[in-house]
Order: sequence, then C-alpha cells, then structure tokens
Amino acid sequence: MSPNELIQQVSSIVANRPDLVSPGGVFVYGIGTVLVVIGIARLLEWKRRRSEPDVELADVLDDETLAAGTRERSAFDTLAERHQSVIAPAAVEWETRTARLGDQWTRTLSIAEYPDYPSDGYLSGLFELTDVEFDLTAHVTPKLPDRARDQLQETADDLQAGADIDDSVRGAYLQERANEAAATYKAVENGQRVFSQSLFVTVRADSKAELREAVTRVRSTLREPPARLEPATAICLQDKALQSAAPIGGDELGRGAIALGGAVGALLASPHNPTILESGGVEYGIHKDTQSPLVVDPFAREDGYAMFTVGDPGSGKSFGAKQNFIRSIEQDPDRIGVILEPLNNWNGVSEALGGKQITVGGTLGLNPLEIKPTPDHVLQARGDDASPLKERRERAISFFTNFFAARGVDLGDRRTTLEAAFDEAYEQQGITEDVSTHDNPSPTVRDVLDILESMSDDPDEYVIRTAAEAEKIEEDAVWLLDQLRPFAEGGQFENLGRESEFDIRDEKIIYLDLVQQGGQLGGHTSLLMELLISLVYERAKETDKEVVFIVDESRYLLKDAATLQYLETIFRHHRHHDLSIRLVTQTVDEFFQDDVAKMILDQCAVKQFHKLDGMNTDVANEFGLNHAQMRFVQDAIPGDEEKGYSQALLGVDGEWRGMEVRALEKEQEVIEYDPRTAGSEDQAAMFTDATAGADDD
Repeated sequence: MSPNELIQQVSSIVANRPDLVSPGGVFVYGIGTVLVVIGIARLLEWKRRRSEPDVELADVLDDETLAAGTRERSAFDTLAERHQSVIAPAAVEWETRTARLGDQWTRTLSIAEYPDYPSDGYLSGLFELTDVEFDLTAHVTPKLPDRARDQLQETADDLQAGADIDDSVRGAYLQERANEAAATYKAVENGQRVFSQSLFVTVRADSKAELREAVTRVRSTLREPPARLEPATAICLQDKALQSAAPIGGDELGRGAIALGGAVGALLASPHNPTILESGGVEYGIHKDTQSPLVVDPFAREDGYAMFTVGDPGSGKSFGAKQNFIRSIEQDPDRIGVILEPLNNWNGVSEALGGKQITVGGTLGLNPLEIKPTPDHVLQARGDDASPLKERRERAISFFTNFFAARGVDLGDRRTTLEAAFDEAYEQQGITEDVSTHDNPSPTVRDVLDILESMSDDPDEYVIRTAAEAEKIEEDAVWLLDQLRPFAEGGQFENLGRESEFDIRDEKIIYLDLVQQGGQLGGHTSLLMELLISLVYERAKETDKEVVFIVDESRYLLKDAATLQYLETIFRHHRHHDLSIRLVTQTVDEFFQDDVAKMILDQCAVKQFHKLDGMNTDVANEFGLNHAQMRFVQDAIPGDEEKGYSQALLGVDGEWRGMEVRALEKEQEVIEYDPRTAGSEDQAAMFTDATAGADDD
C-alpha cells in the first residue's frame, strides 16, 4: 500500500466516523489513531530509504576477503561434487541382470528361500570370501504379535487343508510344511518375537567376466551349509533391488519372509564368525571388515609352530613383529623369548622388557659342537631311527662348511677328515648314540684342534683300511689346523672355540646381539646367525618351557645350501621341542631360489604379509593367494601414526584374513623404547605397565 492510498483510506474513515462517545466510536477512533501512527512511520521510512544511495556489499569488503570468499565457494562446490560421487555414481547403465555403476559392474541377488531353523552365524562363509567384493543388506522389521499370529495361523490352516485333500507325495510334503507352520505358530504363542526379514547381496566387479565368476562363488557359498539359502537374481528389477540393498533404502521388492527371534540372532552372529578366537592365543590384529579380534595360538598348530612375517621397510612389519613378541611372552609367564637380529633394531624392546643382552661378537663363549639331551617323549614321537648325535654332527659340519665358504675356501674331500675329528671329539667325551650320554660335557673346537694335531703327528692311528690313507689324513689335518686357526686362543673367533657360556633356562628374555658396526652386515653374519639358531635349538631341547624365537633379517640365512639343509632339519623338528621360530624379513625372493627354502616356508603354519611392493602373481601363486588377496598386500596401509594402525594379511593354516594391527599405548612405549634416552630405573615400571595393558587387551 502506497502512502497516498493509505491517506485516502484514513480520510474515508473520518468522513463516515461514528459518535466519539459511543462504543463504536471509541473503537473506530482507536483503530484509526493506530493506523495513522503506523502510516506516518512507514512514510518516514520510505522517504529515508529513497534519500540513501544503494550500496553493494562487495564495495565495502577488501580484495583479500573477496578472494577468500571465492576460494571457499569453489571448495564447497568441489566438496559437494565429491559427496555426490560417494553417494551415487555419475552414470548408471541398467541391464536385465546387471547394472553398471560408474566403473563397476554389479548384480544384486535377493534371497528367495530361507532355512526353517538356521544355525548361528550361517552367513559366516560369505564373510570369509576375501576375494569377492560384495555388499550385504538385511532388512529386519518387528511385526505386531497379533497380526503375526493371524498370518501364521492362516498359513498353517491352508497347508493343512491342502495336505488333507492331496493323497500324493505332494500331500506328504504339504503335511510336513503344515507341521512346521504349526510349530512356528506355537512358538509365537509362547512369546517368541516375530520379524519380517529380507536379505539382499550386491556383488561388484570391474568387468562382466569377473562379475559372473564372483556371482557364481557367492551363489555357491549361500547354497552350501551352513547357509542353505536360495539366492535369486532380480531379473529386470535391478534398479529396485539396488535400492533395496542401499544402506538407507527400504525393501523395494517386498521379498520379506517371517522370521523368529532366533533366526534374526543367527543372522546377526554371521559377521563375527570369520574371526579366530583360540584359547591361549594372542591378538594379532582385528578383522578389517568385522572389527572382531584375531586371536591365534601358534603353539596350537598341528603342522608346526613356526611363523613367517614379510613387508617393505616402513610397512609396519617390525612394529607388528615386536608387538606380537611382547604379547606372546606376556601371555604365558613361563614362556622364554629369544631375539636374534643383526641390526640392533630390537635392542630397545629387549632392554624395556629387562632382557639379557649377549654380545656374540664379544668374548662370550659359544660352542658350535654343543649337544644337549633330547627328552624321552620327543624321541618317542620321532621314532626309533632318530639319531640326535648324527643330526648334531651334520649341523656342525654345515657350520664349518659355511665358515670356509665365507673365507672363499672350499672344504672339498677334506670333509671326511673333519668328520672323523668330530667323531673322535665326541667319543673322547663319552658321547655316543645313547641319549643318556648327551648330558656329558660337549667337546669344543679346541678339542678338535688337539685331535687334528694328533692326526698330523700320528696319522696311522686313524687309518681304516690301507696305509695310503695316512698321507691324505696328515695333509688334511695340517690344512684344517691352518684354516681353523681363528678358533684357537687369541684368534678372531676364540670365543667360538670354548664352551657355551649362556643358558636360556635361566632367563626370561635373551637378546643375541651380533654387534654389526654401523649397521653393516659383514660376511660372517649368516654364519653367526646359523650358529646361534643351532644353539638355541639345543637349549630348547632340554627345557620344558615354550620358546618364542625371533629371527629378524632372516633372508641372510638363505644364501648357502648347507645352511638351508640344517635349517630345514631344525624346522622339521622344532615343534617337538615347543620351539616357535618366527622369521621376519623384507623380501621373499630368497625363499623361492631353492627347494629347501620352500620347504622351510611350508613349515610356517602362520604367515603375515604387510605392504609388499614385491608381491606379484608369481609370489601370490607360491603362497596360494588369489587376486584380491594379492591386491590387498600390494595396497595395504603401512604403519601410520595418524591412522593409528597398519594393515596386514594373516594366513593361519592356509586361510587368509585381512586385518588391522593396532597397539595399546603402553605397548607402543615398549616397542619405541630407546635405551639411549631412558634410564634403567624406568624399565621395571614400563615392563609392569605393558604387562597390565596386554592383560587388559
């Protein structure tokens, strides 16, 4: 209303005004006064606005503010586009049985028939399909009890009527169905909750061929026990089926079936069954899909207690191996932990846990010929033809063969003379095939040097058949004395010429330090690692405790054929001595260059793959990984403080599960403990806190 119109209206009211003192006059004049005041106020506001010039908001803002606003608007537009691409594909191509959503092909299946009494976790097999990409949507809606009873009664009555009329085989089937419907009706009468349940599975793949293969696997899994479902493709209804499978969509197909509370509970248990929960085990990680714990006990494996861990530097491999070691030791207070690695990467963990550090390159005595008694129960398990003494001698020969090879020397046919010297050394100590004699003091390399000296002085005493042997024995003995000079007193390896001076039975944690200067791996690294593995194996034979033995940078052990032979023997028998050897390495190529190395891998019942760039089709085939599992290893998330976890593929007895490796706060403190910056007074407190944290976990 303009000001002129308002004035005319007021004038009209005044011309026809009633008597001032009448009730109507009071009302009219009061309303008129209010209208006049409002009109004057609006007139003044109108004149004021006309007198002020229009001002653009951009004219009062500086250039920086305007530029920031433009950037923010662009950012919000980009974010909106991203949200759209996440929620829905840019384009959809509908076909009779499939749909193309963006770059992926999909097929949505609905469940046409359900088992009457499904077992708990009946869909667990579906969740174990790590090589198939799929979405599972379940619609579960409570039904009113009265209405549900009426529907069930009607169904039971119809089935019973059909059974009464039909005397054929179909009649018997209808009678069986009628009895089941009646039983369900009684269950509802007794208080069972009733639901309407429908299931949809959307299978995804990058191509039609891959989609057909994936759908076949999903169908097979759903039809087999324990699921026993009948999946059906939504023909010409893929759009409605896909809407039904959407996280926030409803059942657009109306494929619901009546289910009791027990059936719903069995369904909800399915995502949690793909986990591993072994009594006495430790948590290796949490399942990447179900977020349920993977608790594995390596000592419960039937095929051996060994473990293999591989991953690129920075992949979380070392972090995960250290965490698993800590948890394994703290899970059983009687368990012994031994660490062997050449680069001092485990020094902090050892000190944080109060371990004893043994400097291998120092003055501590380590005897390559040491033999320990084998328990009776182990001998019985291995059979009557087992010979611990022969096995020990072969490992000693392997050690010295590699020793000569590291120096560029070929032992050749002098091996027989060295073997004879070993046999004589054990015999002089009263050690024979009789296991009861293996508790006698073991011979040392210096004892062998004395025997070789005797061979060179009086070779005739060691002749077996002809006098012609004496000359060769004398020459071999002199050559061996010269080559074994480093083991004599004052030599480079004089500590390896004496008796061993450590005992794992008296320690909780032992750290075998190879003392590599500046992190460089010398030519004798594999030699010393071989010796230490052999000594730990001998110690494990005589203790009744379980031993967790970490061998980091294990790839250096696989360079020599003799080393592989002796390692394969130890891996073949390690479980008889409750010894869990856990190999940690950065590469896997070395394990495929020799058949014996492959046999060692076969003895590892637990395998853990962190991100590995070297993972390819050939490696995947060697380990029995399918394409999806291979891609998971290639694309696994490495250790990241911001994310708080790393990803790994865990294989237990040939079954693979993707997982996330996370550590408790106290565990992380122990793993990252640096003895150079922390005082020894804090070690006991850290050890106690870490133990409490592991127990809580």
